[in-house]
Amino acid sequence: MDEDTLKELDARRAAARAMGGAAALAKLKAAGKLDARARVEQLLDPGSFREIGLLARSQHGALKARTPADGLVAGWGTIDGREVYVASEDASVIAGTRGRVAEAKSQRVRDLALRHRRPFIALMEAGAGRFQENNGAIAAGLGARFKEHFQLSGRVPQVAAVMGACFGGPSFTALQSDLVTIVAGSGFMGMSGPPVVKVGIGKEVSAEDIGGAQKSAAVTGQADHLAQSDAEALAAIRTFLSFLPSNCDELPPDVAPRPAACDTPEGAARLAAIVSDNHRRAYDMEELIGLLVDGGEMFQYRQSYGPSLITAFARMDGHAVGILANNPMKLAGAIDEKGIQKARKFVDTCDAFHIPLVFLVDCPGFMVGPEIENQRMVSLASRFLNSVIGASVPKATIVLRKAVGLAYLAMGGRVMAPDALVAWPTAQFDVMGPAAGVELTYGKEISKAADPAARRRELLASAEAQASAYLAAEMALIDDVIAPAETRGVILDVLARTRSGRVPSFKHRIDP
Repeated sequence: MDEDTLKELDARRAAARAMGGAAALAKLKAAGKLDARARVEQLLDPGSFREIGLLARSQHGALKARTPADGLVAGWGTIDGREVYVASEDASVIAGTRGRVAEAKSQRVRDLALRHRRPFIALMEAGAGRFQENNGAIAAGLGARFKEHFQLSGRVPQVAAVMGACFGGPSFTALQSDLVTIVAGSGFMGMSGPPVVKVGIGKEVSAEDIGGAQKSAAVTGQADHLAQSDAEALAAIRTFLSFLPSNCDELPPDVAPRPAACDTPEGAARLAAIVSDNHRRAYDMEELIGLLVDGGEMFQYRQSYGPSLITAFARMDGHAVGILANNPMKLAGAIDEKGIQKARKFVDTCDAFHIPLVFLVDCPGFMVGPEIENQRMVSLASRFLNSVIGASVPKATIVLRKAVGLAYLAMGGRVMAPDALVAWPTAQFDVMGPAAGVELTYGKEISKAADPAARRRELLASAEAQASAYLAAEMALIDDVIAPAETRGVILDVLARTRSGRVPSFKHRIDP
């Protein structure tokens, strides 16, 4: 092979790596963004990326010269030494619109991810498909990616980062993923962008109105993680994947254990002091979790969506766990429609990838009232109950205070067959809150009493005594009443007892 032939190859590669050109790349940098290649380099272990399709270009006559790599960087590399497949959309090439050649590259890495049983990661900054290449009758054959995401679901982890405007098809790709991180100020998602909305319904709206990062994270819950920068989104992906196996036929990876604060005298004392005997007094559940888990660290899933229920990944003695914990600082820990929706997908994800569940229960029940019923609360609660019932991963349930009605069942109650079901001395069990039960049952008697307030207190004290964790233990309806300092030990015991019996395999796909 002569020197000129090799020089031509080098020149073609260099042109492809130049992406949309210096001016377009400078524009991205000025906006505080990383370009498509920089994102891949920062996501993966240094030097591990292997690219495919570098020399690809659009085959549309007017676009061929303007589409190096057809606006998509694709290939594979490693994160913490484990192989992953990645597609990174290049906003410097025709505004990141998706061409047919780029779609073929993306399809190729999705196929390899499924075949080799490795995670698939989409770093997204794309408008919908390029009109010049997808208009007309050819649209009848588009959309293979949705079937491919279905095939990947529950078999390998799927992750999406919304790092630019991702309206239309890209949003559907994101929502098929197990984790969606969105970048504040630059990430947008929705059915259609502002121009299409204007044409379709004649309404002027902004991208932020349709699906900005804050709306997606806190209002619609379609983003699972809110990042303040590209770098933060990429770091979140690495952290998330550290808790999951590479595929459903493996158990989650263990890491070196780190100490928990509750194992020190000071931490144990703080753990016992956090939760008040007064069931109306709120406390910081995030602090409590921090005392129990390795290094005090957790990765929260949909932190700002349905915040009365905390869902988080953490580690116990180096083992990955999924934590569901009521948050008394929000809605007194009651579960609303948002909390249910995020908990359902969280449980399904943990179950599909064999991550044990830890329930920290302090819940007065599901939210009630006409507004909540408008959200189809009964249907949503039923779906959540089904997910917890169907989850075959190890479960540890610790009741801290309130364990009321169906919400208690959904939070790992006895009928959910937890591998450990224990309560703190402050715990109470009831079909409904004692105060509500007293009013419903004895309302007329109270109103006729000589001293209604005194009679109410008397009846309430009796009801609370009947709801005591000690009485539940006497009836063998829970395994034990424990001191707060014993909580981590109970969880570690569950992880140890169930380890040898866990045989990983495909269970189910994960619905958005």
